Amino acid sequence: MEFYYYYIIQDIVGVLMAFVGIRMFALSIRMILSGRKSKNTILFFIKYALITLSGVNLIINKFGLKPWIISMILVLLVIVIRPKLGTKDI
Repeated sequence: MEFYYYYIIQDIVGVLMAFVGIRMFALSIRMILSGRKSKNTILFFIKYALITLSGVNLIINKFGLKPWIISMILVLLVIVIRPKLGTKDI
């Protein structure tokens, strides 16, 4: 069995992304269930679901270029999804 550091790097990045995504995904579910169902809450829900999927994609797949490209596309989608802040016109 051969040991490569890039396998560990991919697994660590995947675990960190999945952990953060799951924690924030659970928080957004709690916000929805508490009655604060709004457009921003749904956007947070989608955003952190994509982060979780990106991390799980890196954890499950073997090392290769395809899982990294898919994860980066998901992260770029997360960057594009920007919930509107609650600021009013001054």
